[in-house]
Amino acid sequence: MAKKKIKKDSKPYVSPLREVYLAQSVTPSAYESAGDSWINYGNTPPFKNLYPQFLIDMYNNSATHRAIVDAASSYIAGKGILIDDKGDIEQTSKLNLLLKNINSKETIEGLLNKIGKDLYLQGGFAINIIYTKDKLGIASITHIPTEKLRIGVPNANGIVDTYWISSDWSNYRKKEHTPQPVAAFNPNDRTETNQILYVSDYTPGLDLYGAPSYTASTNWILTDSLISEYQYNNVNNGFSPTTWINFNDGQPTEEEQQVIERAITKKMTGVGGKKMVLTFTDEGTNTPDIQNLALSDAHNMYQTLNELVIQNLMIGHRVVSPSLMGVKTEGQLGGKNELLEAYELYSRSVIQPYQDIIVKALSKVFSVAGIYVDFTIKDVAPFSNKFGVDVLKEVLTKDELRAELGLEPLEATEEVISEEAKLSKELAEDEIEAMLEGLGELEADLLNDYEILSVEDTNDEEEDTDLEAQLNEKLELSVVKPGKANPNMKSKQDGTSKQTTEVGNTFRVRYKYVGNAAPERAFCKIMMRKAASGILYRKEDILKMSTMSVNPGWGKGGKNTYSIWKFKGGGACKHAFKRVIMVQKGKRAKKSDEVITTSASKSRGFKPPVNKGGEWRTKPTDMPNKGFINK
Repeated sequence: MAKKKIKKDSKPYVSPLREVYLAQSVTPSAYESAGDSWINYGNTPPFKNLYPQFLIDMYNNSATHRAIVDAASSYIAGKGILIDDKGDIEQTSKLNLLLKNINSKETIEGLLNKIGKDLYLQGGFAINIIYTKDKLGIASITHIPTEKLRIGVPNANGIVDTYWISSDWSNYRKKEHTPQPVAAFNPNDRTETNQILYVSDYTPGLDLYGAPSYTASTNWILTDSLISEYQYNNVNNGFSPTTWINFNDGQPTEEEQQVIERAITKKMTGVGGKKMVLTFTDEGTNTPDIQNLALSDAHNMYQTLNELVIQNLMIGHRVVSPSLMGVKTEGQLGGKNELLEAYELYSRSVIQPYQDIIVKALSKVFSVAGIYVDFTIKDVAPFSNKFGVDVLKEVLTKDELRAELGLEPLEATEEVISEEAKLSKELAEDEIEAMLEGLGELEADLLNDYEILSVEDTNDEEEDTDLEAQLNEKLELSVVKPGKANPNMKSKQDGTSKQTTEVGNTFRVRYKYVGNAAPERAFCKIMMRKAASGILYRKEDILKMSTMSVNPGWGKGGKNTYSIWKFKGGGACKHAFKRVIMVQKGKRAKKSDEVITTSASKSRGFKPPVNKGGEWRTKPTDMPNKGFINK
């Protein structure tokens, strides 16, 4: 085949198609670098020192990512602060007062929502602590948006003593956005009226800032936003395919080509970009060639890609069940308890560690005001608001559903009731009355010489603990010696021994039967009637009940006696003992912070024995197997 000769004076070939180079995107990453007086956060343009803003942009542009962040941060924030009810009375009151007046614009719940959102989205949060005029207390605690904060350069000792705040770090050189220094939180130096506490989760590779745990899935988040943008442009373009149009009647000038391009674009394409390729050749014909360049399998490709995105986002966020995040996926409800188990796992592995960070930080702040009270964040029940009745019926028991609605559990099942009928040998009420005769004393009589300090649960108290004697001896307010409760010796708590008649017991500890006001069992009916008439019991009285057949058939193997202290009226019983602590009139501490309860006395060295064997639940109905020891 003869080769085609090329004329020496011929012009070089110029392609009628323009070359287009697709830009390679560089994903911004968490990076610290020295700035002016602060540490820059982020070094990838256009997000140099703007990494927090990049995280916000991802949050706003990916629907799936945002749903996960919103759900997770909601779980973290919970429903406010739950204070340990066994804490010191005055300490608890001071904390409640501070929480009610956390700042002038929001509640503690609102503050926790902002803190929880920043901690999960940004990997850290910042709060502004404003001291009272005397610098001894806290006037308010407010949230500082993390994107507005930069950490100051550490001092010579490597300690951060300053933070910088700007309303817009992308324009921080403008006067209205000039960064302002604020002192770092330091209770030992309260020279400044307000101080900032920045708290972050540890992130390998970073010294000062915290980064969110989901950063490994950044590309998948960006992909999710691009998929939505692609589909949006498809709709705007009327789902028109990409078209190649070749004009064969010569090559116009550059200006003429642009005129033709604008005219066709106006007539044939929608909003959002061109969907065609134009070329011009000199073939000597006036008829243009028109070809569709459509990707025939585009919908399947993007469906697969979308599924991959969701899958990898769930992995990146450590989500064990998409349903917890409000994300619908195939096979989301497997077995009856799958959803509950998923929440428990997610709560333990993800939510609680974040809550611990917040609790530790707030405890540190509260200590400035002299408040040392144990507290937690109230958990959010994830099911009631997210799922319909049919779903709830599949994953929750009747009692669990009732608990979601704030109702008491149902009575024992038919199986349990049948077993109860076989084992119990309930006595007549007058028989039980006769056995209980002489046990207990009127609260009104005690209040002649004593006043009530506190009414507490008995979760921390062992059966054989003589709490009254321990309190008096440990606090050196009485010469009464500690010892185990003795059902046959009433003198210790009555103060009738030689020792106690000389000094007298400063403290009295009595117990009240509380719970369901309309019981069905004879024993519980009598105990509740006595409680209504003001009868309180000593520990000795309760132990003596355990030696009598006041509620026969409820012991192990159907025995007639059992521990009344632990099991009260038997299986599924809805009653408990409340501890009433009293002090002799005239001996209450002058300062309210010196009022002694068992909880307050712990800080002074008093350590009551911890209730063993998992029997911390006060009501048998709340125990494993509902307190049925025969099963």
